[in-house]
Amino acid sequence: MYKILLVDDEGIELDALSFILEKNFGSQCAIETAKTGYDAVELAERFRPDIAVMDIRMPGINGIEAIQAMQSFHPGILFIVLTAYDKFEYAKEAIRLSVFEFLTKPVNRMIFADAIHRAMNRVDSERKVRNAALKNRERLENMIPVLENSFVYMLLMQSEDSASYQQLFEAMGIESTYGTVMVLELTKIIGGDILDLDLKASEVHTAIRDLVKESLTCVVGPAMANRVILVRPTAEPENEYYERLLLIEQGRTLAHRIEDKIGVECKLGIGATAPVGKLGESYSQAVKAVKHCKGIVSHFNDLPIAPTCEAGYPMERERHLEEMILKGDAQSATADAELFFQWMVEQYPNHTMAIRLKVLEFVMRAEYSMFHEGGVKYHFLDRDDYLQAVLATENYDELRTWFLRKIAESARNVSSKADEKANRIVTKARTFIDRNFQRDLTLEEVSREVHVSPYYFSKLFKEQTGENFINYLTLRRIETAKQLLLDGKLNVKNICTEIGYNDPNYFSRLFKRFEGVTPTEYRDQNVKGTGV
Repeated sequence: MYKILLVDDEGIELDALSFILEKNFGSQCAIETAKTGYDAVELAERFRPDIAVMDIRMPGINGIEAIQAMQSFHPGILFIVLTAYDKFEYAKEAIRLSVFEFLTKPVNRMIFADAIHRAMNRVDSERKVRNAALKNRERLENMIPVLENSFVYMLLMQSEDSASYQQLFEAMGIESTYGTVMVLELTKIIGGDILDLDLKASEVHTAIRDLVKESLTCVVGPAMANRVILVRPTAEPENEYYERLLLIEQGRTLAHRIEDKIGVECKLGIGATAPVGKLGESYSQAVKAVKHCKGIVSHFNDLPIAPTCEAGYPMERERHLEEMILKGDAQSATADAELFFQWMVEQYPNHTMAIRLKVLEFVMRAEYSMFHEGGVKYHFLDRDDYLQAVLATENYDELRTWFLRKIAESARNVSSKADEKANRIVTKARTFIDRNFQRDLTLEEVSREVHVSPYYFSKLFKEQTGENFINYLTLRRIETAKQLLLDGKLNVKNICTEIGYNDPNYFSRLFKRFEGVTPTEYRDQNVKGTGV
């Protein structure tokens, strides 16, 4: 159904146009008419037409003025302009207003019908675009909780895959490259106890989610016992102190709203704002903040446990150095260590013992991380000579050389251990796949066999082999199928079953995609080629 508004100060003209529409389009049209520009604007607000046929010269508000007024509240109307006068000046104004068609009176019946028909096609096209946009928006709205849960689960797993964090942000329509993690802990139901809260936490989660979304632009995680993890996307902070005050005030307002609207008391722990790839650190801080929270809201940087340093101390460089060691990036770790050593020598050139102690502290911390988080085997006597070696250095160049060598060794040990573990996992997985490809085999089953999560296994397998799990499995089956086809003992249907597929047609299509020919064609070509 198309809503068409006809506007002309001549009743005869309105009757003629209505007759043409009814004759050519019948019940496809709902028609309303107006004789003045003022009546047209008033009617358009109620009728909401798809197409408006407007005379230009009318008493009071003219056609151009009426079009401008209607576009202000209903920009989707397609306008067809009619005039009996010189159309040049009107045409310029009509073009500026994006009028669909400009017709001169008296209007030819066929020309008018054709213009209406084309306008209807445009209406159909725009409706399809709007419907598609609405469906996409609805799908996105349905997907948002799933994406938010995935984001929060990555935080819980302490994933350091910054690209995946950023991709999830983008999938949710978030352009920020920084974020703040907050942990909302429900403490009691007003008039109830902690047991009541455990039983009803999942029930109030939806209501809490709605309140959070109303109060903050936030990623909201699932209900986990009596906690909900929130991630607030933001730009890089220009003033950490004022941002902290704003977050605390927003958190306090949110907590009071939850208490008033839902009847649940809660407290909020806030971590420091960090780049998207380092939100795991912000999450750990938020957990500590909520744990030490004495009131309603606590920010990590306000707590006594928050690290503080002298002005100018390169804390970020120190943190980055530790991260590079744990990633096994010897080159970056060495570069960070060199810059930090240079800072010490420039700032405190006459404090040799303090610099030696800091070097020793760095190396000991690096090796502690290497042992406890890098999977490297610990030997008690490995550092038996460290103190003597540091004290024996006669100048800063010797101390720097020892320092950089030890840092590089720690990073390389982590890297080699990680590679060794990755190779062991992938080798075990490939062996399992090779032995079981004849049956229905899933990524989850293989990852369970090698005792790692499906997400981590998928990423690791691609890095080590250059192809994903499905491709590897498919190629293994295709290679076996080729051998069986050349062997000639089984028909195509039996070969399909033998390599783990139930549908011969699907197997044939898959084989052709990889080999360029069907299984039967492959057998015929290769058997003839060998003279069999």
